[in-house]
Amino acid sequence: MDPKNEFAKYILDPDELLEKKKELLRLGATRDQIARALKSAILKPQQREQFKKALPLYEAKIRTLRDQILANDLLGNLNPDDIRIPTHYQDRKR
Repeated sequence: MDPKNEFAKYILDPDELLEKKKELLRLGATRDQIARALKSAILKPQQREQFKKALPLYEAKIRTLRDQILANDLLGNLNPDDIRIPTHYQDRKR
């Protein structure tokens, strides 16, 4: 498989990258509000359970978006022509 094609699937266009960054900020703010609400003593038990179940989902979405943005930043700076992955001696054809 050509490494140039592998890297291209991770690079986002600038508009999509901006949307993902906005989404990350929005999800982070929502997660912080949920965390603050869980510290409140006036929550009903049913609401508290809903918030406790929602918090890991927000964490997973935030982690995924952060990884996508980081991969885009790292791979966007690479020049595909300069990438050379050396072969390992165990990978040789027999």
